[in-house]
Amino acid sequence: METNNNKKIEDLVNELKESFFFRTLNPQKNRNGIYYADIKFARYTQLFYTVQDLLQIALHTLYNDGLENSGQIQDPTSHLVSVLEVAVQLLPCSEAEGLDNLHRLYLEMLNDQENKNEETDNV
Repeated sequence: METNNNKKIEDLVNELKESFFFRTLNPQKNRNGIYYADIKFARYTQLFYTVQDLLQIALHTLYNDGLENSGQIQDPTSHLVSVLEVAVQLLPCSEAEGLDNLHRLYLEMLNDQENKNEETDNV
């Protein structure tokens, strides 16, 4: 039974290595426990405008109650779109599939453990 669980774990680890799972966070070299996520930009101006949009939407939120526009921030919707595009890049969707596989493995191992306990109780 233990060999079967080890085989399942080994198979899952190999599947995760060969797949696109767990690609959002990458380990930082020479810094244990520190990871980074890539955000892609086509050019420096896009990077600068996105950072500006982050600041603008934060200012807009601070200046306003609810959804009203104070007039101090021109076209807050365009800034919000830029911020949401960054958020979409940061969503670890492929990791969700990996978590599904981990959950499946957990349930299989839990079932194996319960079966092993039942066999022990019947002896």
